[in-house]
Amino acid sequence: MSLDKLAPSAQSTAAQAPLTAQQQQALGKLKQAAQQMESLFVNMLFTAMRKTAPEVSLSGKVSNAEQTWTEMLDEQRSEALAKTDSLGIAKVLEQQLRSSVLANSSVEAKAKVQEDRP
Repeated sequence: MSLDKLAPSAQSTAAQAPLTAQQQQALGKLKQAAQQMESLFVNMLFTAMRKTAPEVSLSGKVSNAEQTWTEMLDEQRSEALAKTDSLGIAKVLEQQLRSSVLANSSVEAKAKVQEDRP
């Protein structure tokens, strides 16, 4: 499936009315939630990939501290990767959910999305 087919055509976007502040806020939250979903997926992917490699450390067996550090590093890497939009998962999610979010923008604008960590 091509991503071009999922993107709205230039004619359909030009014919749409300008977005209200509430709709813009709802779309902003949708983008943030889609990026978090992509980050979660990528982190699960990293976890699955790590399970395929032997657990070896410079000192022999991997300690609990090293395992925790590795998991935290993978989480940070997955968040950074999701923010680059290089995989396109968040973009596809946004496109799929955009019409639904715009239709319910009064409710969606009030929805709470976990803020990014500093």
